[in-house]
Amino acid sequence: MPSSEELTELTAESAFIFTGSITRVKASTVPELRVDAHTVVVAVEDVIKSPAGLRGLAGREITVQLRDHLEPAQYVFFAEPLSIGNGIALKEKTHLSGSERRLAVRAVERGFRIMIEERAQAAYLVVLGTLGPVRHLLRPEERFGKVSWAIARLEIERVLKGKKSKHVNVVGPNPGSKKHPRWPALRPGLRAIFLLQRPPDEAVELVPENDRQTLGFIADTFDIQSPEQLDTILKFIGVAE
Repeated sequence: MPSSEELTELTAESAFIFTGSITRVKASTVPELRVDAHTVVVAVEDVIKSPAGLRGLAGREITVQLRDHLEPAQYVFFAEPLSIGNGIALKEKTHLSGSERRLAVRAVERGFRIMIEERAQAAYLVVLGTLGPVRHLLRPEERFGKVSWAIARLEIERVLKGKKSKHVNVVGPNPGSKKHPRWPALRPGLRAIFLLQRPPDEAVELVPENDRQTLGFIADTFDIQSPEQLDTILKFIGVAE
C-alpha cells in the first residue's frame, strides 16, 4: 500500500477517486476502446472525488484500465481519464481495498489543498461563473486528426483571483481530445469555479481578433471545481482584491 505521503500525492494527480466493484473482466463500456486482460468494467458505488462536470457516476458502470491484475472485488480506485465520450474509461494510478475508504478520504482532503494552491498559482484568473453556448472554431472537415477547438463566453459571478471582469471567452476542445484527455471539453451551461490559464497559440490563432482580448483556457480537469468548494478554495487562495 502507498505511504501517507505517496497517497496524498496520488490524490492530487488523480481526477477520479471512487469505491467500486469489478463486475466484468476483459470487457469495456466504451465501444472504441481496445480491450486486454487488464481492462475491466467497474460498478461505481461511492464517489470520493471527480471533476465538477462528471458528478453523477455513482450507480453507473465505467471502464477501468488496471495497472496489474485484480480479482473481482470492491476497491477504492485512484484514476485519470483515458476516454470520456461514448462512455467513460479511466486509467488506474493505484488502488486500496474497499475497507480502506477512510484513508482515501483523508488523503483527498490533504491533496485537495496542495492541488488547489498549485493550480491557483499557475492560473492568471480564478472565477465562479457559467459557460454559455459553445461555438466551434473549425469546420467539421477541418477537425479530422486535430483538436476540435471551440469557444464559449464565461459569465462571471465572482472573481477569486485576477482582474475583475463580467465575462471572459474560454477556448477548449468540443468534444474532448483523445490526444489531450486532461483538457476538459467545453460544456454549455456548466456552472463552476474555473482556474484559467492562457490558451495555447494554436487555439488563439483560430479566435477572431475581437474575441482575443480576454481569453482563458481550462488546462486540466482539476481546473474545474464545484461551486460547493467556494469557501474552502477562498481559504486556500484568499479573496481577489
